[in-house]
Amino acid sequence: MAGFMLCSLMAFVGHRIFSRQFRIQYDSNIRAIASAARECLNPDDFENYIATCRPDSAYEGVQKILQDFVDKFDLNMLYVSYVEPPDYSEITYIYNPVMKGGRWSQFPLGYHEKYIEPNYNKTAKLVFEKGETIVRHTVKTRSGSHITAMVPVYDSKGRIVAVLGAQKSIQEFVDSLHSYMRDILILEFIFAAVFFLLFTLYFNLSFIRPLSLITHETDHFASYGGEPSDMLLTIKNQDEIGTLAHSVHQMELDVCDNIEKLTKITAEQERISTELNVATKIQREMLPLLYPPFPDRSDFDLYASMTPAKEVGGDLYDYVLLDDDHLMIVVGDVSGKGVPAALFMVIAKTLLSSHGEEGLSPAEIFNVTNSQLCKGNETGLFVTCWLGILTFSTGELRFVNAGHPYPVVFHDNEVSYLKTRPNLVLAGMEGMRYAENSITLAKGDRIFIYTDGVTEATNSKKELFGDERLLNVLKNTLHLDAPKTLEAVQSAINEFVGEAEQFDDITMLDFIWQERSPL
Repeated sequence: MAGFMLCSLMAFVGHRIFSRQFRIQYDSNIRAIASAARECLNPDDFENYIATCRPDSAYEGVQKILQDFVDKFDLNMLYVSYVEPPDYSEITYIYNPVMKGGRWSQFPLGYHEKYIEPNYNKTAKLVFEKGETIVRHTVKTRSGSHITAMVPVYDSKGRIVAVLGAQKSIQEFVDSLHSYMRDILILEFIFAAVFFLLFTLYFNLSFIRPLSLITHETDHFASYGGEPSDMLLTIKNQDEIGTLAHSVHQMELDVCDNIEKLTKITAEQERISTELNVATKIQREMLPLLYPPFPDRSDFDLYASMTPAKEVGGDLYDYVLLDDDHLMIVVGDVSGKGVPAALFMVIAKTLLSSHGEEGLSPAEIFNVTNSQLCKGNETGLFVTCWLGILTFSTGELRFVNAGHPYPVVFHDNEVSYLKTRPNLVLAGMEGMRYAENSITLAKGDRIFIYTDGVTEATNSKKELFGDERLLNVLKNTLHLDAPKTLEAVQSAINEFVGEAEQFDDITMLDFIWQERSPL
């Protein structure tokens, strides 16, 4: 019974741990996929699409990109739809690419249906009314088990005009989990029955002496520096006791062998740790660290920082004074974490800096860099990136946003997000042409650029730091210089997160066009 209870406890704990890790991993992945897909939409055109039900060339382009998301990430489907209040059961579909060869049929533009399902209707209400991003796990439905991320879609005026859902099958995981629990229960019952029978039949056969000998040998092994003897080999019992004796003897030999291997493994781990420390140092040295970055220029203040979630990170930033009148600023975020993302980050940073120094425009820099990153990118990594080039003589800031979070800009005495129609991420699709935007800054203006590790910092309650908190913090830093501004934002994030683990790299860059010396 003790063995049966122990197996049950281990099976239960294993089930809980595996399920929890699955949810964390899948939730993060499906959330990232949905957010990336949302950046490809043209929300301002939705009202016309719903009214006319007629797709145009822009619609077909977005449809192709969304279908690529479905194919590349092995999704069941992506859907972009408008759900009508108050019960959120009336659905009008705008986009609905589905898995090729799957069991799902694609709804055409303008398809309308009434769908009553409490969990879905409740989730749609939270998305539309509160702008929340929701991840739902659906098990044992007619279409199988799947995970769905639902994110709000905003138009250029900041209104929620649709919900984007990304659905991925988890049926294989659910079936494996059920099979695992069924097999474990069967094995538990078999183990309990066999053990009880053998213990009852052979309890009195050569029991005390072999156990005493085993006890003496284990004490001898522990007392004399782990040196095994051959005493246990004298036990000739053909039962569990004999097996135990020979197993203990083998264990002694294995312990000695494992100690030797552990010594080697420890040395190897120390070597790997040393190499990771070197890699961390190399990566940091590749990023601009000096402050002020351009000591002979007092007309602007500039500072950036990167805090990786692991030993090495996938975020990047750079600033290059192309000439006396032009400054290039770059902030990016590679998908994934750790060494692969760090290597991809090095390549992306090198390409962006190199093409920037060639005198190309922001759009041209992204066009060439995207083409080069797509070649041989079998790992499927991609980069969200924001790049701008400021002309000091005119104040014109020309910039391109490749699926990156909107920067915060202080301009015309207002602190707001610099929202523009985003482009697809770098390395997302070969042959993409990137659109360029511009804004005219004045002395005293500031721009704060960051990666999603800032706004998606999560506390123990699974709450996100969010855009509004970031905006409120920055409104109170207008009297600070660039380093102190970053310290204030980091302090606010740390206070919000508390003891929760950092899951993503955090990178921030603050540029201030000086009109007087900072406090």
